[in-house]
Amino acid sequence: MLRHHFAALFLATSCALAACAGGDKPVATEAENIEPLAVEAVPVGRGDLVAHYSSTAALQAEHSANVIAEMPGTVLSIDVEEGDHVRKGQVLARLDADRSKLTLRQNEAEMDKLKNEVDRNSRLIDRKLIPATMFDQSESQFLAQRADTDLARMKVRKSEIRAPFDGVVTRRWIKRGQFMASNAVAFEIADFSELTTRLDIPEADAAALKVGQQVSIEVDALPGQAFAGRIERIAPVVDQSSGTIAVTVTADNSSKRLLPGLFCRLDIAYDRIADATLLPKSALLGGDDDSTVFVVKDGKAKRASVKLGRENGDVVQVLDGIAVGDMVVTAGQSGLSDGADVEIVGARIASDMDPARVAAHQ
Repeated sequence: MLRHHFAALFLATSCALAACAGGDKPVATEAENIEPLAVEAVPVGRGDLVAHYSSTAALQAEHSANVIAEMPGTVLSIDVEEGDHVRKGQVLARLDADRSKLTLRQNEAEMDKLKNEVDRNSRLIDRKLIPATMFDQSESQFLAQRADTDLARMKVRKSEIRAPFDGVVTRRWIKRGQFMASNAVAFEIADFSELTTRLDIPEADAAALKVGQQVSIEVDALPGQAFAGRIERIAPVVDQSSGTIAVTVTADNSSKRLLPGLFCRLDIAYDRIADATLLPKSALLGGDDDSTVFVVKDGKAKRASVKLGRENGDVVQVLDGIAVGDMVVTAGQSGLSDGADVEIVGARIASDMDPARVAAHQ
């Protein structure tokens, strides 16, 4: 019985081997059935790169002020309206000054009286008809009265609300007949000739900025137009809470088209790097401190760590890790593993990154 069992097993095995040997094609393994992964790739290029810092902000007047009523009184007249251009010292409104003018006349009359007394005593003391103390007393009274007169004259002058500098009336707060309390706001004035905006720039980018650098400014309200600007001031300290440095930009408003409050977009070209190794950002994996790419070589994807430098739009400078001409994967790399077989199905040339600023490596 056992002898028949071994004979049957031998016969079955022999038949299986014969069947395999007699086939036209060998049986494919599982590894041989895996097809290469399709990816897009681009060669690493070389060219000039201009590093930009872009941001948004609102314009504001460098010189603006609330014009107040320095003396109380009723508004008799308003001489300007919102939007009017005014000159320094121009009368904007007048308050009732009858009481102040009456006080001034009283003080002037008393000052004239004391002045005559000083002159008379001066003649008498020359003739030694009065003691010196009498002359000194009259002169002291005259000087005190002159100070009171000057104060009364100032109060009359303050009844006229005047512009503190050249500018534009941006808001009128008062009405004719209204009683103005002392220090109440009457107008708002701004100087449109010099508009500024403030940017809070990361310290790493701010380190490359300098006072006087040119800035391109665009405003949404005036599409298709660019305005010139310059860096006016750079704060000497870093904000510890945000790690930024305050940078003040002045806009050229010689065209008088820009207004305070306009939302604007600013672009600062702060560094130009010649003959840089350039890589599209779409090839990068990981963060800034641990950036990697997949390089295609001999049909396989190899992971490579890269050290990055400046960037501009969708292009970044490579300092180390890959070389000009290396084919890097720009699409399809999310599912790749190191050493995987790949097939490039869409290869873009490096100049597609930005022909205006990248001299492509062909």
